[in-house]
Amino acid sequence: MTVTVMHGAPASHTTRSLTGARRVVCGVLLALAMATPSFAIEKLEGLPPWRVGGRMGFTTDIALYPDTVGYQAEVYLRIPPATIAQLERDEQGRAQLRATVKLKPRTGEELGSTQEFSLLPGDTLNGEGHVVVLHFPGTPGPCRVTARLEDLLGRKRGIVYSGRNSLQNTELQGQVDLPRPQAGRDLSDLEFLWPSAGHSLGLGFVRAGRARLPNPDRLYGLYSGLLEASFTARSKPGDERPWHWIARVFDAQGKVVAQQESTAVEGRFMTADVRFDLADQPAGSYQLDTKVWQEGDAGSLQRRARFSIGWEADTWNRNAADIADEVHFLLESREEETFAVLQPGEQEKMLAEFWKKRDPTPETAVNEALLTYRDRVEYANTQWSRFGLGKGMFTDMGRVYIRYGAPTEVAHQVMPAGQETLSKVLEDIMASETRAVGEINQKGPGGDQRPYEVWTYQGDIPLPFDVEPGSVAAGAGKKRLLFLFVDEQGLGTFTLRYSTE
Repeated sequence: MTVTVMHGAPASHTTRSLTGARRVVCGVLLALAMATPSFAIEKLEGLPPWRVGGRMGFTTDIALYPDTVGYQAEVYLRIPPATIAQLERDEQGRAQLRATVKLKPRTGEELGSTQEFSLLPGDTLNGEGHVVVLHFPGTPGPCRVTARLEDLLGRKRGIVYSGRNSLQNTELQGQVDLPRPQAGRDLSDLEFLWPSAGHSLGLGFVRAGRARLPNPDRLYGLYSGLLEASFTARSKPGDERPWHWIARVFDAQGKVVAQQESTAVEGRFMTADVRFDLADQPAGSYQLDTKVWQEGDAGSLQRRARFSIGWEADTWNRNAADIADEVHFLLESREEETFAVLQPGEQEKMLAEFWKKRDPTPETAVNEALLTYRDRVEYANTQWSRFGLGKGMFTDMGRVYIRYGAPTEVAHQVMPAGQETLSKVLEDIMASETRAVGEINQKGPGGDQRPYEVWTYQGDIPLPFDVEPGSVAAGAGKKRLLFLFVDEQGLGTFTLRYSTE
């Protein structure tokens, strides 16, 4: 299953290695030459729910239910508090949004629905954010889901969008296989719910005469230790025997941590609601498994779906893109790809285990390594971020600072003089180094006119955070590291041109 995420913003790319870090070109001429905006496209693999971060981040989930005339599909969008906090607002403090969803079954016409709505800052309570439900006639089998969220008051900024009415937006596309009949009978997807007490729900949240508040992130824990879920079964025409069902919650090791079972009166349809108190379960991945059968059946209908539990405020409230950006500096590429498709509680557990290994004082409640890392990220974003060029943490200087902290010494030269070249400057600084420096591509005749900085780290250089404790890696045991940064265009953006890492 593949999910494609398109952000309505200029494309940006990041890479792990310092020497291959992204380079910023002079963006003014490039922007003026562009006729249409570019899009950052991210492909993820995994089952729904699908989450996309960024300024217009949201979550999408989908479920199919049998009804009296066929099937009904419901698509859920959750706009998290992190997104709501960044929305543009009118004089009354209201944000204006538009959600558009399209469903395209493998066979049949594409269906679409649009909903416009307004939000006040107080509309997001208890970590629930804002939930939107859109209804469609459904069809079992493969289906493409397209969901788009637009800020009707927010315009994209920058020269590339000058003169255009370009709204801030994010679009998500994914493929899902909606549940098919089993032996002529149907069992719906499992619908994960928030506790709905105290909420005033509109008609869009009513199905089969019951009002339900969906939980598209399938996340429980900090703001709701009570899992609620619903499912519907339909028998063959004329078969109205009594119903039986059992629902179990499994942890990541396959252990049953909660169970509920019941019976229902005879009839062609059966709708059941389950509730599990999971307040004593740790963060991580879980699975809800249901089996439904009619009296006298030899077998059962079965449906299962994953959800997660998280107890950290960041898991609930922080922008998913910000979490992914920080993880980029901590995990290897393969681990980073795995992290991207984990559900929030799974990510929380993985990061907790990561930082536990690096805690210098595990007997205390404070993890100094984590605090140091976040301080460096914040400093890098404050020091080197540039409008239109992205976060400072992804600049070459930002990357080095995050890995090693403040340098012991900085050699800064605004403009080399005379016949001096960067190669000569670096050779003089590195006189004690045994490896060759090589040429630094002098520009033009005579003196090299590019500003540069040389960062020197000396003494007991700590290992970068992405190094496994106890392992030997690049930089381990070194008493001196040097990094040469060059301002290629004279615009204040320094590119890493050489290092001894």
